[in-house]
Amino acid sequence: MSIEINAAVAALEAYVPGEQPREPGFVKLNTNESPYPSAPAVVEAVHAAATEAAFNKYPDPASRSLRQTIAESLGVELGQILAGNGSDEVLRLVCHAFLRPGSGDVIGMLDPTYVLYRTLAEMFGSSARTFATVAPDYAIPEAAYDTPVKVFFLANPNPPIGTLYPLEQIERLAADNPARLIVVDEAYVDFSGVGNASISLVERFRNVLVSRTFSKSYSLAGLRVGYIVGRRALIAEMEKIRDSYNLNRVSQAAAEAAFRATEYYADKTRQICEDRAFLTEALRRRGFEVPESRGNFVFARRADAAELYKSLKERKILVRYFSAPNLADGLRITIGTRTEINTLLEGLDALSK
Repeated sequence: MSIEINAAVAALEAYVPGEQPREPGFVKLNTNESPYPSAPAVVEAVHAAATEAAFNKYPDPASRSLRQTIAESLGVELGQILAGNGSDEVLRLVCHAFLRPGSGDVIGMLDPTYVLYRTLAEMFGSSARTFATVAPDYAIPEAAYDTPVKVFFLANPNPPIGTLYPLEQIERLAADNPARLIVVDEAYVDFSGVGNASISLVERFRNVLVSRTFSKSYSLAGLRVGYIVGRRALIAEMEKIRDSYNLNRVSQAAAEAAFRATEYYADKTRQICEDRAFLTEALRRRGFEVPESRGNFVFARRADAAELYKSLKERKILVRYFSAPNLADGLRITIGTRTEINTLLEGLDALSK
């Protein structure tokens, strides 16, 4: 007699993350990691935290020091922040807390966007309604504003294109349907130039959550730290179902040190934005259509994108290719160091001969 599987899990199409090569020597421009090392203060904090107690004693279950540092910087209360194992965990907690299996709940999401949203909805017995965005501006469709979905996920800037949506449009998403939870996923916000503007929405609207990660602009993808900001009542419900020790001692120390190392990371972010402009122009000169991106990546469209992806990989240059019909003519390229960018451009030039 076979073991019966949860029907929702059996039907689930698992999210597939970007490739992590096992062989050395790759120029890795496919998963939107930072090309720069962590700040020296972060390395010091990791060494200090990695004592014997880091291994045989539990960490602070509430990540209180890290959360307090973030709260003070953002001008919110400690109870308005939940820290998680990357922003993926806090997004999963949103679905766990606010989607009701078997109720017909639906999430809303743009298309294209971060495809994990759909997977998360299906994990909790819900479905997704997508709202197509199209070139040249990839604007939020009018239908998205008042559609009665239970939760609406808005990545801002929105991958894989990198579109940044202005604050007034997010305000409208929240105001047009107060019973709908708006989750603003700001994984790439530090590359957008808008600062903490969206945090004001948390104070003005009861139905807004803002999630962020340390994986991109803080160079901590390997330590898995993220957080979400919202009204205390919403955060309290998510806290009920958070794993008791979801952030280890070293990750907590590293993230707090990173959050305090503002000058170091501001410099690296400026460099990434400068290199984004350099790469965008270089790709356009090579016949790619490249929409404006406000993330640490660009989306380069050309008819031979699929072939280029394979050929670049053979040269040990990894970029991200999506087979979805509305993305199949493009490559999402992470902004690496200038040396890595030049290697990519040299590879493209060699393939064009």
